Amino acid sequence: MDVLDAIRSFRPCSQYQSRPVPPEKLKAVLAAARLAPSQHNLQPWRFVVVQDDERKRLLAQASNRGRLIAEAPAVIVAFAVEEDIPVTIGGYISAYPLDVAVAIAHLQLAATAEGLGTHWIIEFNEEKVRSVLHVPEGIHPIAVMPIGYPVEGNGAAKSSGDGRKSPDEIIAYNDYPW
Repeated sequence: MDVLDAIRSFRPCSQYQSRPVPPEKLKAVLAAARLAPSQHNLQPWRFVVVQDDERKRLLAQASNRGRLIAEAPAVIVAFAVEEDIPVTIGGYISAYPLDVAVAIAHLQLAATAEGLGTHWIIEFNEEKVRSVLHVPEGIHPIAVMPIGYPVEGNGAAKSSGDGRKSPDEIIAYNDYPW
């Protein structure tokens, strides 16, 4: 599957088969995340793969989307390393959330190309996630992502009437007309 097919095919997955994700597929999606661009190539991300059922159960308690976390065969937690990215965007916001988000997007598209489903969960209690995974200060969870084989029909691409805005609503040239 080429990258445009993966972009068109990707949909958040909300139900997973129980079969485990082979280690080579996990390595492939994590390799894609590692290759993401970042400010000054600082790569301010870390990823923890959780396959242990008890740890997944504890992570599930840190989110109101806990069922997805507990039932997926694996969960990837993406972290931002504060000290790795002193750069700010426009002088007012740290660049690390953006850099980690790009790596997560690479991971999700690679997962789609591998026949896997993911769901980017941002609704979680940071302190609980940090506690479950023994994360030191200065490291921030950015996403908790269940990953696995989608249940048939789950996470499948929708038809062209998918509710997305038209190009004219989001793209302009030379000035900001809205």
